[in-house]
Amino acid sequence: MSESPRVPSLLQANERFYRFFEMLDYPAMEDHWEKSERVFCVHPGWSPLYGEKAVLDSWKRIIENTEAMQFTLTNVEGRVEGDLGVVTLHEHIYSRVGQERHTSGAVSTNLFAFDRSSGMWKIFHHHASHAAVPEEPELGPVN
Repeated sequence: MSESPRVPSLLQANERFYRFFEMLDYPAMEDHWEKSERVFCVHPGWSPLYGEKAVLDSWKRIIENTEAMQFTLTNVEGRVEGDLGVVTLHEHIYSRVGQERHTSGAVSTNLFAFDRSSGMWKIFHHHASHAAVPEEPELGPVN
C-alpha cells in the first residue's frame, strides 16, 4: 500500500478502536491489536497486563460481560513520529453491565505502530486511568 503514517489515519485508527469496543465486537478488537509481545494494557483499576495473550483475554472478558458501552471522546490529540503514533484523550464512558448503568471518566494514552506491509495502524499499548475529565457531554441513557 502507498499509505504512509500520518495523523489523520492515526486518529481514524484510534476512533475505530473505540467503535469496536462500543459494538462489543471482539473479533474486530482482536484484529486491531498488534501481534507481538510488546503489547501492554492498563484498564482503569486493573493491574498492568503484559503480552498479546493477556491483553486480548482481558478484552474478551470485558466484552463478554458488558451489555452496552458508549464513549464520547474529547481532547483527542495525535502525534506521529516515524512509524509510532501516540494518541492522548479523555474518555467519557457510559456502560451497562446487567441492569447496572455506569458513568465514568478516564484519561487515556494509546500507542500505535504503523504496519507498512498493510498500511494500517495497529495498537500495541492502551493505558486508561480513572479521572474526573472536564467538559463531560450530556448523553442519553445507554441502551
